[in-house]
Amino acid sequence: MDLRVDERGHFFTPRITKDAVAAFVRTPDQVIVGSIYVRPGQRLTDELNNDGAAFLPITDAQVYSAADEALLYRTSLLMVAYRSIVLIGELDAMAMIRPVPWQQSDPEREPQLVVADTVVRVNERGKFFSPRIPKDALQILAHVGDMVLRGHMYVRPERRLRDELNDARSRFLPITDARIFDRADAPLYHSGFLLVAYEHIVTLCPIESLDTERPAGSPDAQEEIA
Repeated sequence: MDLRVDERGHFFTPRITKDAVAAFVRTPDQVIVGSIYVRPGQRLTDELNNDGAAFLPITDAQVYSAADEALLYRTSLLMVAYRSIVLIGELDAMAMIRPVPWQQSDPEREPQLVVADTVVRVNERGKFFSPRIPKDALQILAHVGDMVLRGHMYVRPERRLRDELNDARSRFLPITDARIFDRADAPLYHSGFLLVAYEHIVTLCPIESLDTERPAGSPDAQEEIA
């Protein structure tokens, strides 16, 4: 192993090279946009769920108020407590369903809704991506903090939803085609892929089990977006 020693006798080991990922982070009262770091070949889900640290470093961070989305401050380095993260995902997977201060309008680069329930995004190389909904995905409705989420979660074919959630040993639940609403049913965010913190999930149920006329985040509530 390549070790070096400074003039005080302190040992240093080489840093593991990681790729910067532009990320969107939602805490209970803030929206944070900046760069997080993932080892090459590692999925964002695995990188975050396997991180034993208490804080996630974010560089070139812009911090906004979640209430009115006003810019609060910028900082070159921000340490965010994992326990405070409600939602986290790659910024380029977010669809532009409404104007937001952290995402500049660029019709050639911004993700676009092309058909209902499908997000198409373009990376810096001009490649198009659309999220695949796995065959064993379950469409769910969840209350997460002060928000309502609708999307698809993974459930192994031989497992019950209760078992899948109760046996979770990770920090985040992966959701595809995630649509986030406030409690007044107004759309906040739409992402092809989003990680939701287990500790901030208040309630969760399958969409097909609902018997109310029009719950928040229900398919009828999506018509204005699509």
